[in-house]
Amino acid sequence: MTERTLGAFQVGALLISASYGIGFLFGSGEDALRYGMAGAMYGVATAVGMLAMAAFAGRLWIAGRAVWDLLGDQAGERVRRLVALLSVVWMAGVLAAQIHGAVAVVHLLGAESVTAHAVAIVLIFAASRFELRAASLVFATCLAASAVVLVFALVTTGGVDLYAASLPAFAQALPSVGATQVITMAIGVGLLVCTGADYHQFVLAARGPGAAVRGCLIAGFGLILLAFLPPAVVLSAVAQPAWPGVADPKQVVPQVLALAARDVSAVAGPLMLGVLGAAALGSGAAVLRAMVSALQAAELARLSAWPLLLAGIAMAAATALTSSGLSIVDTMVSVNVVYIASVGASLFSLLRGKDDHSVDEAWVIAAGFVASVLIYVARWLGWHVPNVELVALVVGLVSAVLTRLVLHRRHGNLTCRAMRR
Repeated sequence: MTERTLGAFQVGALLISASYGIGFLFGSGEDALRYGMAGAMYGVATAVGMLAMAAFAGRLWIAGRAVWDLLGDQAGERVRRLVALLSVVWMAGVLAAQIHGAVAVVHLLGAESVTAHAVAIVLIFAASRFELRAASLVFATCLAASAVVLVFALVTTGGVDLYAASLPAFAQALPSVGATQVITMAIGVGLLVCTGADYHQFVLAARGPGAAVRGCLIAGFGLILLAFLPPAVVLSAVAQPAWPGVADPKQVVPQVLALAARDVSAVAGPLMLGVLGAAALGSGAAVLRAMVSALQAAELARLSAWPLLLAGIAMAAATALTSSGLSIVDTMVSVNVVYIASVGASLFSLLRGKDDHSVDEAWVIAAGFVASVLIYVARWLGWHVPNVELVALVVGLVSAVLTRLVLHRRHGNLTCRAMRR
């Protein structure tokens, strides 16, 4: 059982550390080149998710189990295994973000594109075999170092005033992104934060329900402050006359940090890239381990006895996502919406607090998953699907809800017939 000893500030700090990763850092910087200060969308959506989680963190603490464990308790072991399997979907997007980050760093160190991909994949796979506690310590240290250099870069590029005015600049730039993209981002990131077992573990470890709620609030407001930092640094850096540019927008944050570190020492630039690369490898290794655990929990025939094979399957799925041509943030959101479309209806039923044993949740989840994936398949086959992420989310949720209604009505008809007999 989880030890419940954490105070509110400890809960908040752990929630922030779980959110502030390569996807957050590199993805926000990449989006800043596309949308200006609206590139902070991913960080803001994560912060909003934390604030939303505060609304039910007390009840979650009292229940003593993560949402998806509660769903498994209610709907049965088959649904628990299915949710574990579907967790691999959104984790593949997170792993793809780490691969993107590692590739960007290796490419800046001089490797060609194909070589950079191969090196990143091999090193992440190798890092996943290391002892977990030591790897986590190295990963956290590297990210902390990058945060320090990020603040240093903000100061040296004259971006402090830009950061101070980031909130109104964000509001002004947001319409250029488009309403559908903003809605999809808010749902695809915010709702996943609310339901993620990786976040729930810290809420459940709070010393009381009040500490759990306050921890979520601290994390939410802290992430809002962090969300605008990468875009502000990028925008101030690219405005400098000496900015050398980047071949790929995904490289902009490591390039900025390497240049800032090089101002201190000639060897500090490559060292900074090495630190960022280690952070991407550490995070990728942790995600890959989690994906293997989820696949083992799903009990896929005899494959559970072959963790290396499962790791290869997980890595292949994430690598395929990196070839989509999407940005880091869009890659994560595209798979998040599939996951949410699959489990959203079942989650809503659980949070309503009404047990409905007349409905097989496995069919509901499967209907949402198949419908949302078919939208992406149609797009891949050449059909014109505008705002594909939002369409996939809506179609998946509608399919799941309709399946639930049909199953409920069918059970009611069968019950009436049995009573007549």
